[in-house]
Amino acid sequence: MPALLITSLVWAISFGLIGNHLTGIPSDFVSMVRMAGALLVFLPFVRKIPAGHALLLAAIGAVQFGAMYLCYTAAFHYLPSWQVAVFTVMTPIYIVLIGGIIHRQLTLRHIAAALLAAGGCAAILWKGWSGTDISGKGFLLVQISNICFAAGQLAYAALKRSIVTQHERSVFAYAGALLVTLPTGIPSGSGCWQSITALQWGVLAYLGAVASGLCFFLWNYGARRVTPGRLAVMNNLKIPLAALSSLLIFGEHANLSMLITGCLLMSAAFLATHHTPARQAQDKTNPR
Repeated sequence: MPALLITSLVWAISFGLIGNHLTGIPSDFVSMVRMAGALLVFLPFVRKIPAGHALLLAAIGAVQFGAMYLCYTAAFHYLPSWQVAVFTVMTPIYIVLIGGIIHRQLTLRHIAAALLAAGGCAAILWKGWSGTDISGKGFLLVQISNICFAAGQLAYAALKRSIVTQHERSVFAYAGALLVTLPTGIPSGSGCWQSITALQWGVLAYLGAVASGLCFFLWNYGARRVTPGRLAVMNNLKIPLAALSSLLIFGEHANLSMLITGCLLMSAAFLATHHTPARQAQDKTNPR
């Protein structure tokens, strides 16, 4: 349990750090550096595995981490960090709905959750496209990020009987993610790396080595030692913690209508995942 709590606190602060210290840096470069840092953490643990396994893990990592981070980081250019945190609550809903469709296990509860979430999304997008509080583009970037992450989790679930250990999975997954971010990360970074401050380099190092690398290991360590119910609570805990840290530590401002909408989305996520089998609803490898 302490490992999960520490990880949740680290991830919660990460939202505010990205939104308040890295918005002037190209998001592609931020994603590339973050994936490189995470890969370096796990690289010492790499072992030889079949080429087919390595390629499959790299392909999954390219979607779950590479494409996810490109969209996720880009969203901070349009949204304050507390809103990005709230909008990631849609991930478990996507996991449940996509998994339910694949396994033909959709229930009325899942459909109700989807409708509730759709209502929250409609309110958000209407506000954003009317030119007030919310950027529709930023919201959609977060949702694409959520879908990529959900798809990656479902793909990993299909490999759960693989002989490949967690360390090897991490190495090849982050290698695939790095390959996705290199084509745009290098050109975008070549024109800005000299202007990056020492503080920003420190934040980038923290996000890659600590938030994505070390915390990835700590989360899986803790997840194997708690009950499914406690794990579900810890999965949801990082969202209000992230929103609170952005509001209280980084001095961001929220309005009442957005907080109500966020509660609506969180209610949908709870409804979707309540009493759902762990393999569908739980995010054991959230690296955000």
